[in-house]
Amino acid sequence: MKTALLVVDMQISLIDEGPWNSEALMSKVEKLIELARLNSVLVVFVVDHRVEPNMSLHPRMQTISGDLHITKHFCDSFLDTPLDEELQIRGIKHLVIAGLQTDYCIDTTCRRAASLGYTVQLASDAHSTFPHHDLNAEQIIAHHNWTLRHFSAGKGSVSAVKSEHIHFA
Repeated sequence: MKTALLVVDMQISLIDEGPWNSEALMSKVEKLIELARLNSVLVVFVVDHRVEPNMSLHPRMQTISGDLHITKHFCDSFLDTPLDEELQIRGIKHLVIAGLQTDYCIDTTCRRAASLGYTVQLASDAHSTFPHHDLNAEQIIAHHNWTLRHFSAGKGSVSAVKSEHIHFA
């Protein structure tokens, strides 16, 4: 099954705000990118145009020729973007998803991908967020990993998998 790695919202302004465990997040995402490229897997960088003041990818997210770049306007990386069409053109049916923010763009993109028929692996240790109200970021991440661990939607599904257990071969 053809695979793509979706790196969501790893943008300068978001990283500069200091999401939970940001150094570990950056390292895990960098390793996933490296592993994807070693296995000739498409890397898709999704950025949110609403991020201010600097929506650019963080410089540690090294892009190369052949990467796909998608700009979104909502939490859903598929809504009003060419992402689904680009993946279909390439015959991709399996997605690995990592990045920011767990409780917004990661959750929404995972669920939407599954509803579109993709098999999704959420890199459970390669997404992060910020604390909100009564929950700290670690609790939010754990909750989303738990709720998405066996999420089904028709022909699509989501599973939460530690990045060390993700294989692109």
